[in-house]
Order: sequence, then C-alpha cells, then structure tokens
Amino acid sequence: MSDTTTIEDLDFPKAVLTRVIKSSLPENISIQKEARHGVAKASTVFVSYLAATANDCARESGHKTIMTQDVLKALEAIGLADFIDRLKADLDAFAIKTKEKKKVKSTDEDEDVEEIEEEEEDTSAMDVAETSAMEVDDTESSDAAKRPRTE
Repeated sequence: MSDTTTIEDLDFPKAVLTRVIKSSLPENISIQKEARHGVAKASTVFVSYLAATANDCARESGHKTIMTQDVLKALEAIGLADFIDRLKADLDAFAIKTKEKKKVKSTDEDEDVEEIEEEEEDTSAMDVAETSAMEVDDTESSDAAKRPRTE
C-alpha cells in the first residue's frame, strides 16, 4: 500500500459544504446528492490547484511559506483576478475581527488577574489574622502542642 494521499482521498466535511452550497442558492432551490458530491470534488480540485499555484508563487518570491500575497498572485495566475478585491476585503474584515477578539480576551485576562490579585490579598490578610488569633496549649501532650488551638 502507498502512503501518498491522492486528491480522491481528500474531501471537505459534508456539513460545511452543504452549508456553503445552501447559503449560495435561493431558498426554494435544492441540490441533488450527486450534484453535492460533484461540488465537493470540484472544491477539492480547486483548493489543491490554488495551493499548488500559490506554492509556486512563494518559491518564485524566495520563501517556503505560502503567504497571503502568494494566494492573491495565484488567483491572478489561474485567471481568477476578479476574486482578488473581494478576498482582500474578506481578509481585512477577518483581521479586524481577530484583533477585536484578542483585545477583548486581553481585557478579560487583565480583569481576571486583578480579581485574583485582590482575592490573594484578602486571603493573605485573613491568614495573618487567623494565625495571630491561634494559641498553642502547652498543657496537653506533645501531639496536641503541635496543633494550633483557637478560642
């Protein structure tokens, strides 16, 4: 058996593809199972071809990692330059959304740290008060002497 993965072995999750297909069609239109399978295979072929072309663009630019600019160049190279402006807008919106999420998460973490620090201060103050209120009874056995007694 071969360890190589072929394009026939690759599929997008059916639920995701069905959601994408349904969101692209009018409400009163349905799609046959075979047609959905055809869209799935075509999607896999398209993504593979775009990734391979983007890889070529990355190598031409002298780097090994495919970057956004390589994907945009690949779209142009395969004759889909009309999609570039829309993709750029979607990428910008994604970047803004990601920054907002990080900012909210950072703010939440800062508030959590402040709350924990306040709780630690309150706990340490209580520990000091409890320790000073404890006495050791010297009249009991040695084991008892080791145990603090509160009154």
